[in-house]
This record gives sequence, C-alpha cells and structure tokens, in this order.
Amino acid sequence: MVTCQESDGTAADSAEGLLAFGPLIAGTTVPDPAEWVYVLRASALIDDPIGATCYRNALNAGRMGPEAHPETILGRCALAGPEHLEAALRTARQAAAEWGGSPPDRRAKLAEAFRARLREHADALTGLLVEEGHPVRLARMEVANLLTFYGPETTDWCLRHMESEHTVDGRTVVLRRVPDGVVCVQPPQNTPALSVGAAFQSVLAGNALVVRLSRHAPIAAMYLVERIAVPALADVGAPPGVLSALCTDPAQALDAWLESPLVDDVLYFGDSIRGEQLEKACLAAGKKPILELGGNDMVVVWRDAPLDRAVEALMESYHGSGQICCAPNIALVHPDIADRLTDRLTERVRALRPGFPDDPEVVLAASPNTAGYNATLADARRAGARVLTGGRHLDVHGRESDDAVFAEPALIRIDGLARALKLRSVRYETFFPLLTLAVPVPVPADDDELLAEMVSFVASGSYGLRNSLWTGSPDVIDRFVRDVRSCGQLRVNDSHLAGVPYLANHGGPGLSGDRFGELNYPMLRTSRLQGVSVARDSSSGAGIPGPYVPARPRPRVEAVREYPPGWPPEELPGGLPAPFTEAFHHDPYPTLHWLREHRPVSRVISPDGPGWLLTRYDDVRDAHTDPRVTCDSKRIPAGHMWMRHWPTALRERLFTHLLDSDDPRHAELRAIMRPFFTPARQEQWRTRVQRLVDTRIDQIVDRGHGDLMASVAYPLGGNVLFAVLGATPPQMNHLRAMIWRTAEWNNDVPYVAALAHEVDAFVRTAVAEKRRTPGDDLISLLVRAHDQDALLSEDELHGQVMMMLVAGQDPSINSVGNSLHALLAHPDALAELRDDPSLMTTGLGELLRYESPLPFTSWRGTLAPVEFGDVTVPANESLFLCIGAANRDPARFPDPDRLDLHRPTPGHLAFGHGAHYCLGAHIGRMTAEAAVGTVLRRLPGLRPAGTPRWRPSQFERGLGALPVAWDAPKNGGAR
Repeated sequence: MVTCQESDGTAADSAEGLLAFGPLIAGTTVPDPAEWVYVLRASALIDDPIGATCYRNALNAGRMGPEAHPETILGRCALAGPEHLEAALRTARQAAAEWGGSPPDRRAKLAEAFRARLREHADALTGLLVEEGHPVRLARMEVANLLTFYGPETTDWCLRHMESEHTVDGRTVVLRRVPDGVVCVQPPQNTPALSVGAAFQSVLAGNALVVRLSRHAPIAAMYLVERIAVPALADVGAPPGVLSALCTDPAQALDAWLESPLVDDVLYFGDSIRGEQLEKACLAAGKKPILELGGNDMVVVWRDAPLDRAVEALMESYHGSGQICCAPNIALVHPDIADRLTDRLTERVRALRPGFPDDPEVVLAASPNTAGYNATLADARRAGARVLTGGRHLDVHGRESDDAVFAEPALIRIDGLARALKLRSVRYETFFPLLTLAVPVPVPADDDELLAEMVSFVASGSYGLRNSLWTGSPDVIDRFVRDVRSCGQLRVNDSHLAGVPYLANHGGPGLSGDRFGELNYPMLRTSRLQGVSVARDSSSGAGIPGPYVPARPRPRVEAVREYPPGWPPEELPGGLPAPFTEAFHHDPYPTLHWLREHRPVSRVISPDGPGWLLTRYDDVRDAHTDPRVTCDSKRIPAGHMWMRHWPTALRERLFTHLLDSDDPRHAELRAIMRPFFTPARQEQWRTRVQRLVDTRIDQIVDRGHGDLMASVAYPLGGNVLFAVLGATPPQMNHLRAMIWRTAEWNNDVPYVAALAHEVDAFVRTAVAEKRRTPGDDLISLLVRAHDQDALLSEDELHGQVMMMLVAGQDPSINSVGNSLHALLAHPDALAELRDDPSLMTTGLGELLRYESPLPFTSWRGTLAPVEFGDVTVPANESLFLCIGAANRDPARFPDPDRLDLHRPTPGHLAFGHGAHYCLGAHIGRMTAEAAVGTVLRRLPGLRPAGTPRWRPSQFERGLGALPVAWDAPKNGGAR
C-alpha cells in the first residue's frame, strides 16, 4: 500500500528515502497518481526558509524533481481529485452498512489491535512527527497521549456507554448508541496525525471514516492510517471501506461532503470563526457538525500554589510555539504571589530558544505564519499591560531575521481583571507563543470574594476547552470544580497537556466546540442513543512508551555553500580583510582605503572568480561611460560564474533587461521606461511615501524599542516598489529575502534553481494579471510596449519586470537604513539634523555619499583593453566598480571619512553615473528624506540598542537589522 524506498521497513529508514502515499480508498492505494504534493523535512525549512520553500514550490509545480535536493525531502502524497472523493464516500457508505451491525466485542477488539500496532510503531511515528516539525518533547507527548486514549480504561468506559441491557416488567430493555454512518474528518494543519488518531475512535462506534489530509503535513498522518489503522482493521476482519484517507484541497473536500447524500457527520478541526460558518453550512445540508475548534484556556494560580510546579505547567503554553489549542493561554494569579510568579516565569520564558525539532531541549516549533502576533502585543501595550518579554521574529539561531520562522516567546502582565477582558490575548484564541498573566486589582476584602471573582472570570469565558487550578486548599478545589462547568475538562494541580486515562484529549462547549459541545469521545459523538424493548412471553493499558530514540541517527539538513578554487583569498598587508570576504563586508572602508592608496586598479579574487577592482573616483566614473566596458553579463566571466547554477532557459530569458544590456539597446529600453520616471511623476509619490512612513511609525512608536529595518525600511521599500509596479503585493518578507538570495554575489547558494523558478513564477503571474486588468503602472506600461507597440520582446518584457523586482526596492531600503545607521554612529550629526530639518537638502546627499546603498555596480567587463591610470586591463576581464570607494576618494571629496551634513556633494556616484544612472533615484532619495526626517521627529531620544547586522551581498551595502531604542512619547508620537 505504500510505495517507498526503505531498507528494513521502519519509518526512520523510509524517511531517508522517499515515503510516497497515494490516495487510500477502502484500504487500498490508488495506483498511478497524476499530481504530488511534497513535504520537506522541517530541519531544511528551518535552516533555510526561503530556499527550501522555493524548492518545495518548484517540486509541487513540477518545475523541479526530487533528485535536485533529495536529502531535504521527507515524502510526498498524491493529490486526490473529485473522483477519488466520490469513490471514498461510496465505499464508506457500503462498509458502514455492514460494519455498523457488527457485534460490540468485535469493535472492542479493534481498539486493542489499534493500540498494539500504535505501540509497535510509536518510535517510527514519533520520528516522522519530529521530521514534520514537532519538537521531540511534544511529539513524544502526542504519541503517549494517543496510547493513553486507546488504553483499556477509556475504551471500556466508552463501550459501557455504547450499550446497556436491563430487565423490567417482563421486558428486555436495551439502551444502545447506534453509529451515525459515514463520518468525514478534516484534521488541523498543525497536528493532523494526533487528531486523525483520535477521530479513529468513531470507527469503534460502527462508523466508516473518510479523512482529508492536510497538504502541509500529511506524512505522519498517512503513516498512522496506512501502517497502523488499516492493519488493525484487517486484524479484526473489518470491511475495507471502513477507512479512506485522501490528500486534497480543504474547500474541495468540504464542498463535496456537504453536497453528498452519502455523508452523515463532519468532524472538523480548525479556528472558531470558520467552525461557526461550517456549523451553519452542515445544519443547512442536513449533516451533523462535530467541531473541534480553538481554545483560550485559563489557569488559576492560588496563593498557596507550589510555584515551581505551577510555573512548569504554565510553560506548557509555549509548547509547539503556542499552536496547540489545549495549551494554557491565560493565567489568573493571586495578588499575594503575583510578583514572585511573574519574576520566575519571565526568567524561564526569556531562556526559551528556537532550535531544530530533534533537540530535546527545544519546545518551540517553527511558526512562520504568526498572524496577529505583533497586533496582539501592540494591543496589550495600548491597554496599559506590560510586555515582559517577546516581540521579535527570530531565526533558528535566535537572531532577528526578515525571513524568521520563530516568534519570540512573549509574556504579558496586566493588573485588573476588568482591564484584562479588553485584551485581544484574552478575548481571542492565540496560535503563537504568548501567555497573559492577569492579576486581580483592587484586591477584595477577603479571599472568598477574590476566589469568587477569579472563578467567575474563568466560568464566563467564551471558549470551553480546558481550565486548570493550582492550589493546596481542598475548599478552593471544591469551589473551582463546583462552579466552573463551561468547559470540557478541568485539571487540578496537574499538567495542562499530558494525557490522562479516561479523559479525552479534545472537546468542549462554546467557541471551542459548538452549542452541543462536550468532552469529545468520537465513539460517542458520532453515534446516537436508541432504546430497544423486547417483551418476553409469560413463560417466558499498557504504559507510555520510553523516550523516542531514532533507530539510526540522521543528520539535519543544513545548507552548505560551495566556493570556486582560490577562495577565500589571503589577507592584505596589515591584516586587512580581502575584498568580498565576511570581515570585509562588515567594514569595507579600511581595505578600500589601502587599495586606493597602494593598488587603485587591483587584481582580486571574488567568490565568482578573478577580476579587476577599481577604487578611484575618476576610474569608476570613466568606466561607467567607456564603450569598451560592457554590462552584458553573458559577455563577462564573473557573470557566467554568477549564473552558472541558474536553469539555462530562465537565464537566457530573464537576463535581457536594462541593467544587463549595452547601447544602443540599453538606450532603447531606457527610453521605453523613462516616461514613468520623470521627476514630476516621481514627485507625485511624495504624499503616499509620507503616509506609508507615518503608518509604520504609528505601529511602533509606543514600544520604545525596535528594529528600524524590519519596522520601517523594509516595508517602506517594498510598498513603494509594488505601488510603482502595480503588482499585487505578495508575502513581502518571503519575496524580499528570496530576491536577496538570487542577487547575492556568490550565487552558488542552496536551492538557487528553486529560487529562480519562484521569481519566474511571480513575474509570469504579474504580467498575466496586467494583461487582464491594465492600469497606470510600470508593468502595464511594459505590457503595452510589447503587446501594442512591439517595442519589447516577450523575454525583454519578463526580464524588465524581473530586473525591477530584484533592483527596485533595495536602493530605497539601503538609503533609509544606511542613513539612519550613519546618524546613530554620529550622534552630533543626528542632533544637528533633528534640530534643523532644513539640513536635509545637503545632508541626505552626504549620507548617500558616506554610506552608499550600492557600493558596487552590477557586472562590468572589458570588451577590449582599457587603461585606468598606468594600468591596462586586458580584454575579456571582469571589472568590479566600487562606488563605495569612489565616494570616499579624497581626490574628489576632501576628508572623505568624516560625515559633514553641510558638505555639497555634486557628482557623488551613489545612484550610478551616465547612461546607467538609476531611473528611480528620485524616488529613492524622496523615500529616504521622508523616513529619516520622520524617524528623527517622532522617535525622540533615538539611540543604538544593539549591534547592527549587515546583509551579505556583493552589489549592496544594506543592513539586516538596526536595533534602536527611543523615549516612548506619552501622546503616541503625534505626527
């Protein structure tokens, strides 16, 4: 039933090859699927989120194959179509008719068989969960909870409720629960395997099950179905149609289930908003909705609670990065111990760190989609709560990152239960790592009143999954258990998450379930009570498995870069770093100064091979206009090296653009775009740019600290670019990080082909969209130039759009970031500009000269020998034109390493020179003026608050992070 490459049949081995699952219908895999969805190992996605995501997209689109990066692939699932959905429902209906009438003891044996096989495969299933991104500590708990749920205690209790027989008044009276029939299950994206395992209990009631598996993480769930559930059904002779599992689009499956007369129940796991909508749709279609939705669980910590144990239980809030619906989200803390608990908890939360899921010390899971995280923290600050820790987006090493996959664990404290009720983190479910501490104030006169207030707060919660209490007082326990009846489960002095015999892992009323919600035993929820009276005539467990240890340790997938021979080069005299090395990138100016003095035309080695580095102003300026110098990367050795891993077809098609061409074609391409970049037209953007800047400042002004790159420069540059292009803004962080990767000097980066395909897919989509709905924007102008005026080839059209994507936002981003960085490094200049905004006229030119946003031009090469001073560079050589060095040449700018905001800077080369002068220079300058001026005006006391980080790039000098602090204004930083 499973097509895979494996040596001994274990999941640990099969994951080294390729686990491949087709649609499972009636216990049999459908052969020869047409379309696959691939799942990458979590360590690959965590190590390199952008590259690995692009590779997965290329795999799923059929643009690349698994042979490109086989070590990253966990497995694949075939996508099911409408015909598979229909076939699964037909076979389920046939099987339900037979299986529903089977004797109860036969179904009881199924629970034993399922648990036995689950124990047998526990380590393998745990390993797959880890590979899908579950921290190993959480994965162990999930499998242990499932084993506990199928233990004899829970199974026997449920079976007793399925049927009871009584004799009364000459009759045999049977009260039994009969199966509903066909139950369709849609598990959640984050924990599909555990939810599918729990839903399988509905088969014990006599139902047939059809499962739609998530395309995000189907491997562990499909393994559970095929390797554990299906064999268990065979062990007891169940008809094959009792269980089917398909990987398909969720909306397609739900629509099919609602429309089909073959479906009786829909068991849905998801958020409460979609759940309420589905409930209405199910009732309208005559289906029974069984909803497992989000939770906003609360914990009461009473004055006599054992603090260490209570803190340990509250730390469960962060397991899986808060993406577990039954983890605690809110803690109500007795005022007498609130400060002590807050201090201990803050220390523990701050110590949490991201990591790979196989690290047993890690509890956080990668969670790139943390919608609402920033907004929830901002809401807490506005409401007067204290954000004790959290707020950053981190990579696996704990560094702030534009393509971060972890949200920093956050802890909020608010004093006053009435104030707490106004917080988003209290009113709504949160699927990110955030815990809210609510402390009652003012404190009532006695503890009875205080307890009543806290218990009432918990009991009135709109969610109803689990609630907990920590106390040593029997009276407090009795009061809590007596009065908190609005949830599926109560825990007292116990883990909030661990499985407990007899108790289900799911279920609750309110927004956690539905108006009929309760502790959810699928065997009972997917059956209905029936009474039978037969008149007589007158004569008439096993334990929780040990720790998961992989059968054979497997290395994590971590990206490795390759460099050409001769790299890295030796240091220069005096220990100066050689050009293009990491140390050089951190501070290039000492090296450039030495080279300009001693070797102004220097033969150097770059990660893309050898070439000649020009550092004098006159040489760099002359090279911009010399007809013997080409910009065509296809005629430059470094260009060939840079693009050596690009797919050939994409390289030939996309590198036909303005920056990669010489006159006369360069002039023709520039003339097509020039009408869109006149100074008058660019000036029209000033109001929009200022509005964008103010919006970004509004979102951070009350924090008092932040990263100016992530908060201001990045979104500003991206929004301006896409407004100019007229394209639909994508997931901006992903696209920006991806483009930076494709533009790196050393392009032998992991997944480069996948990155190129991703860029190409975006370009194709953007062009097609403008052909359907043209507008007054740059892409529409280019489309008209091709479609109506025949001024561009199709390749040039796509190449121009690609060029704008790659080169369009970075000058603005770097101008903003570099200017602010320079001012922060020169506090006297910062104060001078803040106090006299009129200095911006000359000051911005000086800032651009001092820290050029593009220290190197794009590729240049010699078509014939070219003389630079007394050095002749031969033909067919690569040239590296260093704008950053030219702008600090003392022959052009006296005392060039001094920042002087009064210095006139005509002729600086920050935006290039001659025919290749940047078309969007005015927008870039205007964006920097608006951002720098607004930041200085609205963030008083601006100062460094950490170490800036520079992004690796040959062409650019741009910051990855610029951490700062300021004096948070009481009036919200009036504009």
